[in-house]
Amino acid sequence: MRRLLALTLAGVMVLACGQQSVFSLPVGTCFDDQADGEISSVPEVDCSEPHDNEVFALIEYTDAETYPGTDQMSTIANELCLAQFEGYVGLNFESSALDVFPIFPTEESWNEDDDREIICALYNADLSKLTGSMEGAAR
Repeated sequence: MRRLLALTLAGVMVLACGQQSVFSLPVGTCFDDQADGEISSVPEVDCSEPHDNEVFALIEYTDAETYPGTDQMSTIANELCLAQFEGYVGLNFESSALDVFPIFPTEESWNEDDDREIICALYNADLSKLTGSMEGAAR
């Protein structure tokens, strides 16, 4: 069970093994960065404490029967996450100080675990720590 971290815009978000499985991250979960590459868990942090990232959407991707490939899956996941951003943050993405990255299935988890979930996470574009939930923060 592995998931792929998609590096987007800033290209610097990193995650690794930690305490919370990426297969059970609910919306509103805050977590910190660790290392890059394929991941299966992340270090969860209470949102009231300084943290690097927050889950803002979970999307079940059912538009393809076969794995679309890593590059295509990254593009799809990024577009789907951006579409959910304003509804959670309360400000459109272009005006926000926040950035987005999706965590999406690998070909292995797609085929072996029937994994179709895209996890949308956000972070400060300047890479400073977040404090508090970004839900409705209009940042």
